[in-house]
Amino acid sequence: MARSATDTAPPGPTARQARRLHEDGNHRVTLFAAPGGSDRAVVCFEAGRDVMNGYEPTTCPRFAERLGIDALTVQTARRDWFLSDTSDALAAALDAATVGYADVCATGFSMGGYGALLYSRAAHLRRVLAVSPQYSIDPAIAPYDPGRHEKFARIGRDMPLPEARGDTALRGVVIYDPTIPADRAHVQRIRAAFPHLKAVALPHGGHPATGVVAEAGGIGTISTMLVQRRLDAGRIRRMHRAARHASPRYRLSLASAAAAHHAPRAVVILQELARDAVPKLRLEACLALLTLDPDAGTAALSRLLDDVPDAPPSWAKRIARAVARN
Repeated sequence: MARSATDTAPPGPTARQARRLHEDGNHRVTLFAAPGGSDRAVVCFEAGRDVMNGYEPTTCPRFAERLGIDALTVQTARRDWFLSDTSDALAAALDAATVGYADVCATGFSMGGYGALLYSRAAHLRRVLAVSPQYSIDPAIAPYDPGRHEKFARIGRDMPLPEARGDTALRGVVIYDPTIPADRAHVQRIRAAFPHLKAVALPHGGHPATGVVAEAGGIGTISTMLVQRRLDAGRIRRMHRAARHASPRYRLSLASAAAAHHAPRAVVILQELARDAVPKLRLEACLALLTLDPDAGTAALSRLLDDVPDAPPSWAKRIARAVARN
């Protein structure tokens, strides 16, 4: 049964009160109201986390605070693509929470992008910023995305196509990395179902495709474009191009793509990233290195695990699978 509660946001000069509008064992909606009130709102759908077994603390997006608009965060307790036996209650909560606004937009990355599209009608969305969203992970619908088929099986229920419940008149952008075949295929199908969305390709941005822009601190700028109805595909592409040369994520993607034809050069770049990048990218570089140079990859993994003794549990599974393949 849904309940309402009032929590205190983490302390800070711009902290807002967090008001729980809906919560059950599957989904949660939290409102961060602007102190002076607002007739505009942004709805932020949670992306997948490494471990999803309950709710994480939620905070107001900084761009919403800066722009003085209300913000709602939509969370899911499991990696279920916002699908459960209480999905209808989530839709009803979003409808009630957003019906009174003059303008509502949304953000969603990966799984959250699917959620934003699926609940776009319920949330009265005008625009969306969807980054690397899935159209479906059902093997019957998305045979091109085998890496997520096991996750579909764990959902344990049918996966509605986003246009079945979403507003196909929705406007906005869907950003993706065209070098990732599954993400490219998802966007092709989303564009067919939501013809007013503009596709923005950011090559070697990764998953999510705004990874290079995020490293340069540009996500708030794109989110501001969304709120202010100034989404500019050309500007987003320019931001990506300007940031890519200093981006470890971009170098990782390029090295992985070049491995088949330029293995020696790729090995050098991957070794550098496996040593110097942030832990998550170090892991990705190590796993890619295992395929090209198993000895170097094993040594890099050993150093990484020494440096990160409290690595997320999901790392162990990924490392075990990579070692088994090699």
